[in-house]
Amino acid sequence: MSDPFSLVNRAKNLGYACEIYYVERWEYSLAKEKQYQSSNLKEMGYGVRIFKDGRVGFAFSTDLTDEVLDRAISVLRVSERDPNNEIPPASKPSLLSLDRGEDLVEPSKETLKPLEDLQEKVNVVGLYASATRVKVGVVNTEGLDVSEIRSSVHAGVTANYKDQAIVTPEIYESRSGRSFKEIQIDELKESVVEKVSVTKSRIKLETKPSRIVLNTKAISELLYPLLSYSVNGENVYRKRSPLDLGQVYGMITVVDNPRNEKSELSRSFDGEGQATSERTLIGKGVFQGVLTNWYWSRKMRVPNSASAVRSYMSTPSVGPSLMQIFCDEKQELEENDLVVDQVQGVHTSNWDTGEFGVVVPVAWVVRKGEKVGVREVVLSGDLKTLLRGVKGEVGSRKRVWAIESPDLAVEGLTIVS
Repeated sequence: MSDPFSLVNRAKNLGYACEIYYVERWEYSLAKEKQYQSSNLKEMGYGVRIFKDGRVGFAFSTDLTDEVLDRAISVLRVSERDPNNEIPPASKPSLLSLDRGEDLVEPSKETLKPLEDLQEKVNVVGLYASATRVKVGVVNTEGLDVSEIRSSVHAGVTANYKDQAIVTPEIYESRSGRSFKEIQIDELKESVVEKVSVTKSRIKLETKPSRIVLNTKAISELLYPLLSYSVNGENVYRKRSPLDLGQVYGMITVVDNPRNEKSELSRSFDGEGQATSERTLIGKGVFQGVLTNWYWSRKMRVPNSASAVRSYMSTPSVGPSLMQIFCDEKQELEENDLVVDQVQGVHTSNWDTGEFGVVVPVAWVVRKGEKVGVREVVLSGDLKTLLRGVKGEVGSRKRVWAIESPDLAVEGLTIVS
């Protein structure tokens, strides 16, 4: 077995520019459904890219040998020439503190134990806890040599209400971060119990509300995937994005922030070893920035946002980290607002136009200060209408997976019940 530096030097001596992306991953997961299940994973892999005269070759392996380089050279020889195929430059990122140094196994077990108390209050379908530590590094012939360790944890619950007469939709509620110490387990349990209680007795809407409120969880399931596709530089370049640069879409500000140390998606450098930084994608409604990797920044002739994402088995694509949403307008939750908590079917959206139609299995209306569950709701519209329909933020900011946002009050979407 070779090492990254020896293989890079061999490629250089053969006349190629070379990059090696390597990953060492440790993961422990524990689940309780009908019975306990656990897994302990250790994975190591290397992705090798080589460049010469506008051509690029790629190969990967779990063992770093000369054979991997030879396979990458074979791919390069049959690849198409493109002047934008150029190896990324050396970069010196400011490293974040992304590893909490916790043991993976025992904290996962200790996190699952208090979740078992939920079985006394709701019908628990599944309990989940997992912890991951991954070492990521990139070296290349341009002098790039960066690496860091990133840890992440996750706790989740799937539950519903069930008796002889009724079975409500399953609610999945989760929390994640860098450390189990950062997860409020009691708050997670309270949220599960409350939402199951709301869905226990649901009504059908007789009059359609003029306004919906997407909570942070619904934003992560609906708005996040639509936005991620639309601000991808490749999609903008190919005119596949429903959004046009320079155009105004409402009032919100959207920032991609890979430097937030509490988010498990943050990174000091991207999948090509380039230093990360915050980037405003939408500023007070104006679509003003896109996400790129090195290739698409050259293709579009724009500064690189260092948003390359990849595994060792793939070449770099473009992806967001933590999307933060801001809105200057404040709103209060109003009588008969429809609060959407969970959606299904976003994958069926027309990504190029931003059109969507999703089922809403978990939602409620506000009546006399109480949450009343509703059923048989379908929400449809498109991304432009959604963005322009935001009237303000409701409540405090929360982080759910890749979104940090307050709840958003929205008008203009179609509600079918």
